[in-house]
Amino acid sequence: MRSPESARRGAVAILIVAVVLFAALAAWSLAVRSTIPMALDGTVTGIETRHEKHPGVDDVWLVAIDGDQRHLDTEIAEGLSVGDHIEKVRWDTRLEVNGEARSLHLSNDSRAMLFLAPILALTAAALAVPQRRSRAGTTGWHPPAKS
Repeated sequence: MRSPESARRGAVAILIVAVVLFAALAAWSLAVRSTIPMALDGTVTGIETRHEKHPGVDDVWLVAIDGDQRHLDTEIAEGLSVGDHIEKVRWDTRLEVNGEARSLHLSNDSRAMLFLAPILALTAAALAVPQRRSRAGTTGWHPPAKS
């Protein structure tokens, strides 16, 4: 039978792994919208804009490349038209649209998440570490004794 301390450590480990994975997934999904990590070679077959809570500010741009729909950053999607031929090597910061090179960069959202993801993971790990007890066996603040 597992001790309560062992069960607690297992739960904490699972929580930390989940936080790290979710933070990494959020950072990756935002970075992919820049197309920098992707290799592309195809024709734009469709562009769809889905308006969110603040139209024009937080819209979702879905671009179909040879029928394969991808969520792209606004700056990239706005510069494309149906029928454009696009080419890009994986991890390159240039996208060729109809033979014309365009510079790529991470969005502010991507940069913020790449900054925050490790902080979130480290914070979760720090909060999961058990507090040490003092020699008297107490933790935390206690009100002063009444006289």
